[in-house]
Amino acid sequence: MQSALSLIVKLIDYLTQFTSSLAALGLALIVGSYVFEVISRYIFEAPTAWASDFVAYALCATVFLALPRVTKERSHVAVTIIVELVPNRVADLVHIAVNILGFASLNFAAWISLQENIRQFSRDIHTLAIVPIPQWWVSSFMTLGLTLSACYFLFQISPRFRLSGSNAFTKADG
Repeated sequence: MQSALSLIVKLIDYLTQFTSSLAALGLALIVGSYVFEVISRYIFEAPTAWASDFVAYALCATVFLALPRVTKERSHVAVTIIVELVPNRVADLVHIAVNILGFASLNFAAWISLQENIRQFSRDIHTLAIVPIPQWWVSSFMTLGLTLSACYFLFQISPRFRLSGSNAFTKADG
């Protein structure tokens, strides 16, 4: 039987794969709406009222939907000179400290973002745009991305996970 940790890691990995797919779709929609706007503006002389706003919202959503995968694969920018120069034991401690700090920072940012999502929803705050939409529709992607990324920093505290990825927990358990 798989442990609860293994199931949580699998769920986080599934959500990360799902958000990555949504990010790719968002990128395609951004490109498509830009192409549509250019064609409608310069060929048909009928610019859209929504394309510019949609691109801005979709870009925000796309960035935060892609963030968990970048964090999972450790593809973000990292300055590694310290851990490359020190002995392995010290480097491991540095990795642990950085991952704890990353987890705490992202968790705090996600908490603030969640509080803002709740405020936007409860006060029915809309965007300032030609076609206004509820603002929480856009900012909720920030909360989701920050939360999933925080999970990966938490997982990466374990050297076993850091060295072999999210499959480390599932391999050990079953």
